[in-house]
Amino acid sequence: MRSRRKVLVVLGAIVAFGVLAPTVSANSTPTPLHLVKDCGTFGATRYCTIAVSNLDVLPLGTKIRYTGPVLDNAYFLSSNVIADAGKRGRATGYCIFDGKASTGLCTFWGGSGTLAGFNAILDVTVDSLGLFHLDGMYYFADVATPPDTSTEEIPRARPSRASQRMF
Repeated sequence: MRSRRKVLVVLGAIVAFGVLAPTVSANSTPTPLHLVKDCGTFGATRYCTIAVSNLDVLPLGTKIRYTGPVLDNAYFLSSNVIADAGKRGRATGYCIFDGKASTGLCTFWGGSGTLAGFNAILDVTVDSLGLFHLDGMYYFADVATPPDTSTEEIPRARPSRASQRMF
């Protein structure tokens, strides 16, 4: 009887841990993402607004906020960004855009709320109406097991004497 009770306790614990443990998101495999952002008020506000989205956690009205460092160049943008979906959550990223070529790239690698674990790499283009199209792939990383962030020192190559003389 005692061994049966132990087995039941162990099974109960396993079931409880299984229910309480965070699960990998159903969207953990790369999935196509299409966004269109309107930057008509960018100069005064430093943000663009999502006008089209195929992802529920980045709904219409989500603001992509730009924090710099390069925001005032007429032909080039290089900036940290925050996708701000209000109370739903935020995602952290980085965008770079060449205005002369009308192409760029935005990446996102984490967030909070419904955007926790959000990762994406998106090509950026601009259409004839001045709307920015972001197309690429996204997935949600398992935030229960963060990547190794150990601070072990990485061995570095010693500079050659020739390169030391150049500076």
